Amino acid sequence: MKTVNTVPEILSTFPDSHFDKQRWRDYAGAIHPELPKLCEEDTAKYEFEKDVLPVIETVLGEPERIRHLGSRFERVVAELQERLPVLFEKECEVTVVLYLGLCNAAGWVTFLGGKKVVLLGVEKVLELNWDSEEKLKALLYHEIGHIWHEIYGNLEFPAHTQSRQSMLQLWQEGIAMVCEQILSKDERYYHQDENGWLAWCQEQEPMIKEEYGRRLEQEESTQDFFGDWCDFCGYSDVGYYLGCRFVRWMMKENDLREIAAMGAAELLEKYTRFAGKELPA
Repeated sequence: MKTVNTVPEILSTFPDSHFDKQRWRDYAGAIHPELPKLCEEDTAKYEFEKDVLPVIETVLGEPERIRHLGSRFERVVAELQERLPVLFEKECEVTVVLYLGLCNAAGWVTFLGGKKVVLLGVEKVLELNWDSEEKLKALLYHEIGHIWHEIYGNLEFPAHTQSRQSMLQLWQEGIAMVCEQILSKDERYYHQDENGWLAWCQEQEPMIKEEYGRRLEQEESTQDFFGDWCDFCGYSDVGYYLGCRFVRWMMKENDLREIAAMGAAELLEKYTRFAGKELPA
């Protein structure tokens, strides 16, 4: 695993805390020539002046926070390098880049020049207050989980219906959560656990399973189960808990690599069983 920390370049490119898109293009292009276009196309659906610029300029106005984030990043990736062998048989061929994006995502697994990269967006990490060492570690470990899935299984399957799209997301995030727990050496670890989140999910698990299953059957959206900007019954990211529990349940019969290679039909059949009668421990 290679790492690129561009915090020094961020601070030198924007010393006055004022964002200039051409300066940003030059900065991003120096990381990789394809990066500026990738970011700009990804955010084209948003109003830049209204949705993106205020976040970036707020973050640029906190240079000490950016500097501290860069230092924490170095410590977190050093620890991750030591833990990677518990998941990967050989070297994990991915580059992790800490960079200033255009509010694309706090963590983004993509390709640059045909090579896998994990992009950690400084502006989103700081906006979400994910700049503590624990939060940054969880974010990075989760994205590495998606990389593991892509290497050892099939990260995607055709999802032409809402139910298949919902199953795809549940499966992907569930596997990434299990990988995050493996790297954290704690099967009960959920980085989302704040203000009673885990206790509520555990208490409401039968209802959560049933409601997700009902939506799968009825071809209804499950977006409110995913994303910090959404909520289900007042709690964000409930789908990450459900996905993790689903994958852990399947691991009673299958190893994680088998689960990572499953298709939609098999997963939908297994979910029906998961939401109904639990397998014996």
